[in-house]
Amino acid sequence: MIGMIKTYYRILKYDQKGKLIKDTGLIVSHSYVIQFLEIIEGLFSRSNPAVTATDVANAESIIVGLNNTNSYGRVDAAVGDDTYGIVIGTNAGVSAEDNEDYALDTKILNGAGGGQLNYQAVTFVVPRAVGPNIDFDVLRTFVNASGGTITVKEIGIIIKNTDDTKYHLLLRDVVADEPVDDAETLTVIYTLRTTA
Repeated sequence: MIGMIKTYYRILKYDQKGKLIKDTGLIVSHSYVIQFLEIIEGLFSRSNPAVTATDVANAESIIVGLNNTNSYGRVDAAVGDDTYGIVIGTNAGVSAEDNEDYALDTKILNGAGGGQLNYQAVTFVVPRAVGPNIDFDVLRTFVNASGGTITVKEIGIIIKNTDDTKYHLLLRDVVADEPVDDAETLTVIYTLRTTA
């Protein structure tokens, strides 16, 4: 369709030598949850009283407050920080995507222990023209140093509210099972696209 914003995800998997062994290609994301539009409302209106949304602890917290829009919506998590940015989970077969999701079913934690993956820093590819589209990519790589296989079944983006350190889920996708063997890396890319 002309003139709309779409979001896609792409999953890349590399072996221990850095050779690409799987590329899903772009897959349409159907994952926006209600907190996404709540933050847009707050950014657009600079609401007073402040706009609240359900955070990842299932509690109502401020997502955007009056005159505080510069401190909300951060997804630029550093190496080792699994609280926000692109996050991944095992889903455990618990639930399908729902527009009222507020957290991943079972987030994979950062680390090198059993069931953990090393979270690398979130990076960005600046908005750019790609044919008739304008694309903006957000990506994060995960390294398996756990000694075993970990199967990724869900991905998402969590934003950080830097004023009172609350976290809000914006996107959640249940994906095809993606086993990540020890010493392999997985890269998740979310692409936001507008089409002229």
